[in-house]
Amino acid sequence: MTGAVAPAAPEASAAPQAHPRFLVVAGTASMGIGVAKVGDDGALTRVPGSPFPTGFGVLSLVLAPDGRTVYVPHVGDMAVSGYRLDDDGALHPIPGATVALDGPPTAAELAPDGSHLFVVVGGVPGHVVSFAVAPSGALSPTGAPPVPVEGLSAVGMASVDPSGRYLRVATYIGNTLSNFAIGADGALTPLGPRPVELGPVRPGYTPDGRFVYSSNEFGTNLSGFVIGADGTLTPTPGSPYPTGGVPHGAVVTADGRRLYVPNAIGQSIAGFEVRADGALTPLPGSPYTAPAATLPGQVALHPDGRHLYLADVLTAHGTTMVHSYSIEADGGLMPSGQPPIDTGVVMSDGPVVAMTP
Repeated sequence: MTGAVAPAAPEASAAPQAHPRFLVVAGTASMGIGVAKVGDDGALTRVPGSPFPTGFGVLSLVLAPDGRTVYVPHVGDMAVSGYRLDDDGALHPIPGATVALDGPPTAAELAPDGSHLFVVVGGVPGHVVSFAVAPSGALSPTGAPPVPVEGLSAVGMASVDPSGRYLRVATYIGNTLSNFAIGADGALTPLGPRPVELGPVRPGYTPDGRFVYSSNEFGTNLSGFVIGADGTLTPTPGSPYPTGGVPHGAVVTADGRRLYVPNAIGQSIAGFEVRADGALTPLPGSPYTAPAATLPGQVALHPDGRHLYLADVLTAHGTTMVHSYSIEADGGLMPSGQPPIDTGVVMSDGPVVAMTP
């Protein structure tokens, strides 16, 4: 199983939005993307017609800065596809945004300005290919040569620094972060790997780009790093940090003060305070119990900073359910009282959950 650490969107007021907000969830073991409308009170409602069809074997989902363009790589037919989210929450294929690859894609990641899409292709070793993104959302090869990922990267997961200067790929089997400098044309220059704990998944950042954290599934902990001016990584004080289970991706709040990570094995959500030096300290009451008969998979934060959503990897229900929580003043989590929604997709594994701004 694979997971993610990702910064939350900037906080917003509780006032009604000019445009609808949606939660998007893909299924790894089904050919679909589920979409739920997010109410002004944080409640979720499944969009009519959801889930919407895509290729089989989605391990990654990325939302463009416009909040309406979605890209997913799908292992089953070795391709990546782009979709446009309309104001009703329906997904529509973007002409020219489906591209065949030379192997099974395990991750996709956009540059912060949305100008380039990077796709990790699995293998021993794997490699990264880059695409230019047109204003329409269509994809075209940059012409830059594929860049190998050091080590055993059969299921590599990627993320880009908030500065847009570096791409990092976690090698789930190789236990490293491979680091690349990103050129203006999307070309990648290898900077070498950084050892981490066992079973690292998609690295993610505090919104200010000062710190990066890796969920280590086999290590049952999080590795934290300070990001230097030249992109080098130095462990944060006390790293790695136990999570109380098998961590499966995390989110950092918009103010950079708190981090939440679901424990797929452990049936809980761990919460941490992010200290000024990047060290993590458990929040009061952490870890927080997740619903019975589920494997917590991914978490997403509402931009208002008051709601957290938990999507299952697997559940006795069969299809992925999304459960909602209220975030208390001290950072603690409480069930919201809202009923869970059924996304209609199966096995939401990897970083496959995103919320529109």
